Amino acid sequence: MHPDPRKIWVVASTEFGSAIRTKAFLIGVLVAPILMGLSIGLQVLVASRVDTRTRTFAVVDRTGALYPAIERAARAYNEQAADSQGKLVRPRLEPSRAGEGAPDDAVALELSDRIRRGALDAFVVIPAGALKPPAPGAAPPVMEYHSDNPNDDVVRNWLAATVNAEVRLHRFRAAGLDLALVDRLNQPMGVDNLGLVERAATAPAGMGAPATLAARKVDRVRTTLVPAVLLFVMFLLIMSTTPQLLNTVIEEKMSKISEVLLGSVAPFDLMMGKLLGNAGIATILAVLYVAGGYAVAAYYGYADAIPAGLLAALALYVVLAILLYGSLFMAVGAACNDLKDAQSLMMPIMILAMLPMFVWTAILTNPSSGLSVGLSLFPPASPYLMLMRMAMRPTPPAWQVGLSILGTTLTALFCIWAAAKIFRTGLLMQGKAPSYRELVRWVMK
Repeated sequence: MHPDPRKIWVVASTEFGSAIRTKAFLIGVLVAPILMGLSIGLQVLVASRVDTRTRTFAVVDRTGALYPAIERAARAYNEQAADSQGKLVRPRLEPSRAGEGAPDDAVALELSDRIRRGALDAFVVIPAGALKPPAPGAAPPVMEYHSDNPNDDVVRNWLAATVNAEVRLHRFRAAGLDLALVDRLNQPMGVDNLGLVERAATAPAGMGAPATLAARKVDRVRTTLVPAVLLFVMFLLIMSTTPQLLNTVIEEKMSKISEVLLGSVAPFDLMMGKLLGNAGIATILAVLYVAGGYAVAAYYGYADAIPAGLLAALALYVVLAILLYGSLFMAVGAACNDLKDAQSLMMPIMILAMLPMFVWTAILTNPSSGLSVGLSLFPPASPYLMLMRMAMRPTPPAWQVGLSILGTTLTALFCIWAAAKIFRTGLLMQGKAPSYRELVRWVMK
């Protein structure tokens, strides 16, 4: 039996219309972006909140010369700890001297006990040979920093910078160097992150060398935020639509509605209509999310951050991903009698859908690596990762984009074909959920 486009359209339009008229759809359209915005806002808020609790630490200075400089630096640091309104913007530091004339082991034990009692946050032991430059080929001396909270690096980082700066000054003085000259020689060079120089469209007459356009500074919003947002929008669209197909099929199967539908619609037509209706829902969501994102981007002057070609690629990849993952979820729903049976069968599909979220930071760091290219050409991950790479520099070659579209299309068609066979057999099947081997046998019939 050949597919009937008319019946597929009826099923798709019915599925689409019934979904967008529900309160759940309208709430989902509003709630999903709000929840994502709240999640991002909460992370930004947490990251921006500084722990201003005063840090107390002891210094065991075996050189006998560095503690006064540490104390002075702490006073200078504390003077900048509050803003103009007197609100603390960073923690104050309270150093104290310890361990003079006592054995190292006894001092370390006594200070460790003070930390355990909460009377101290940390202590540091500066070795006696810290002021002497290491001999050629020898390892430099090492400070020993002790605390019961290794993830709190406020004191550790400050001590490392302060003590090393003072040690350098001592060594320069001992070598008879002019400290003002040393300070000028130590001035670091900044680094501007730029793109590539490009040729001008037209070269000035009479000039032998081609005219060039100055390289632009790299904008982190365009190079990092835009690819990440596209990836998460794609993930949100897929995960908010395709798993619902599994629930719908199971509900229709349990309520015997599917038996009535199959009296007038072929299994393939029913499945394809549901897939296309779901793709229409995802398209509506994509338009709403992209329109909202465009409004925000335009407000901040980034209206041109996503070109029209990238939006077209987003629409294409959304449809392909809906067909691919939707058919798999529908096949699982048709093969099972309840959600409990579907849990184990849907796990591999969820892993494939989540795969891009496990590796997206590696793609963002190096979009041209073998891992990035390989995974972006792997059909289950292509809709996510190739779209992400297309928003980055260097952009993938046209052949890679074309190959990813071809591979995803063929994979989606294969999944639809295989799912249709499982759908046809499993929709009327009752009893124990089939194993993976039985599903393969249904496909190979």
